[in-house]
This record gives sequence, C-alpha cells and structure tokens, in this order.
Amino acid sequence: MTKGYVDSDGHIMENERELNEFLEDRYRNSGYHSFLQLLPTLDGFHTPKTSDVVRKGQFDRSVGPERWMEFLEKTGIEYTILYPTTGLSYGQVVFPDWAQAYARAYNNWLHEKYLKRSPRFKGMALIPMQDVSGAVAEMRRAVKELGMVGAMIPSNGLKRHITAKEFWPIYQEAEKLDCALAIHGGSYSDLGFNTFTVFPATRALGMPFPLMIAMTGMIVDGVFDAFPNLRVAFLEGGTSWIPLVIDRLEREREYAGLHTQKAPVDYFTSGRVFVGCEGNEKALSYSIERVGPQPFMFASDFPHEITMDNCMEEINEIREREDIKEEHKMAILGDNARRFYKI
Repeated sequence: MTKGYVDSDGHIMENERELNEFLEDRYRNSGYHSFLQLLPTLDGFHTPKTSDVVRKGQFDRSVGPERWMEFLEKTGIEYTILYPTTGLSYGQVVFPDWAQAYARAYNNWLHEKYLKRSPRFKGMALIPMQDVSGAVAEMRRAVKELGMVGAMIPSNGLKRHITAKEFWPIYQEAEKLDCALAIHGGSYSDLGFNTFTVFPATRALGMPFPLMIAMTGMIVDGVFDAFPNLRVAFLEGGTSWIPLVIDRLEREREYAGLHTQKAPVDYFTSGRVFVGCEGNEKALSYSIERVGPQPFMFASDFPHEITMDNCMEEINEIREREDIKEEHKMAILGDNARRFYKI
C-alpha cells in the first residue's frame, strides 16, 4: 500500500550488454570485446569494492525492475524518478555522435525495461548536450514518445558551463514541453576533489560544489530570467550550499556591483527551483528557514547508498525530525516532487 511518497531521485544500475543491443548497428559492439565500457569512468575510484567504502548491498548490480518494485512496496513510495549510475559521467563524452547514439540507446532501454514495467517508474532522459540541436530533438522524443518526465543535465564534465548561450535552446524547449530539468551530481573530474586519496572526502565535496556552480551560473547568466517557466532541480548535493550561494551573491551585489534581476534568494523561492535533500542533514531546517519548504524533495538514492535492508532510513529520518513542521515533512516526502515532475 502506497503512502503517497515520491522518490525524487532513485537510480538504475545499467546493464552494459543490454544497452549494447539498443545501440544503432554501427555503434554496437560485435562481441569481440570481453568487457564493455560504454562511457568514461566517473573517476578513478567512484565505486570501489573495498568493504571500508561500500557497505553490503550498496551499488548492487543485481537490482532491476523487480527489486525496485520490492523497494517501493516496502517503503510505501508511490512513484520513483529514475536516474542513471554510469550515465552520471555522460558529460565527459567528447564525441557528439557517440553522445547522441548513447542517449537514444539509454532512453529506449530505460523505457523498455522500466517504464513499460510499471507506471510507478518515471524516467529522466539523457540528452546529448554535446550537440545542442540533437539534445533538443532527443528531449522532445523522450517526453512526447517515451513518456519521460524530463531530462538530466550532468553537473560536471561538459566543456562549457551549462548556462552558456549555446545551451539556451535546450532550456527553451524544456519550457515549451513543460518538463523537468535536473542537474545531478556524481562526476568529480577537474574539480580538485578527485585528487583526494580518500574517496568519501571526494564525494563529500564533489556532490554539492558542482550544484553551487550550476545554480550560480543560472542566476548570474540570466537563465531563469530568460525562461520564466523553466523548472530545474539540483540533486544529490544536500542543502547546505544554498545559504552559501545566497550570502556570497548578495555580498557581491552590495560591494562589487553584481547585477541580477532579482535578489538571489528570490530565485530559490520562485517555485521553479527544487533541491534534493537528505533526511539527516542538520542544514535542512536552516535552509527551510531561509527559503521555505517548497524547494525540497525526498530522495532515496536507492540502490547507491541506501540498501534494501535500510530502505526506510531516509524516510524515517525526515518523519522523526523535531525541527521540521509536520506539514513541511509531507511536502518534502511527496508534494514538492509532484509539482516539479508534474505527476
């Protein structure tokens, strides 16, 4: 029985051999390679197998649609929105034709394997931002033909900042389609954090900082002003970066003449910016105090950091908090994600 919860950020574990079968003939591996790696690695040690980094049940490659349905039943989650795992490195693809071919294969595979399995699965498409016209066309196809609720933008890896004018047709099309765009953390190259010798430290900083960079760019480069109905989420970096962005940009407006059409805080309270939150982060209640409860969405992160054995952990961490109002908890656990993804 569902409890009306919406998981704003779940993950699939890609099956490279299955994906290979969805590729166009000229890109399909003919079988002479014993190992398939279709995308660049996220970093040198993103998912090591050492027990001191990954607990039993995390990043379980056996998780597919059936295990996902079991997870939904155990937690009472009504809908989950599915994001990739290896596909988080998609921004590092250099060859535009390959980016297009992979996006089409991934989206078709996700539709066939998950979205057809149950309406409780909602898909976020990959779009080849390496070729803007191709990205526009693929987003349109994914939403209109495959029934996806939006598209993912990699938080890191692209050669130009995601708010560069060359990418604006993507935002224009998302606004026209009335679909969601989500910037998802997970790729740490060239940020300095991937040079740490301890992986958890890399992840700790490598998740939120690209989101800060992306949000700052969208404010100062005028993306939200140019596309007033655009909805964008910032996922898997927590919420503690929000006050930092607001305070630093306000300081620049006051002392250095930074021009933005609105106060930085107003972009967060506009109803068009959404942020995935983690139930145990102390900063969540302060972020609610700064910008209100409407941006924040529960995210399971199953089957990455959350396992089947501790599947209720993130939900209970929100439900049991005493520093968040009850009506705000319900918004975080479901209502805000419904608004963002138009479910």
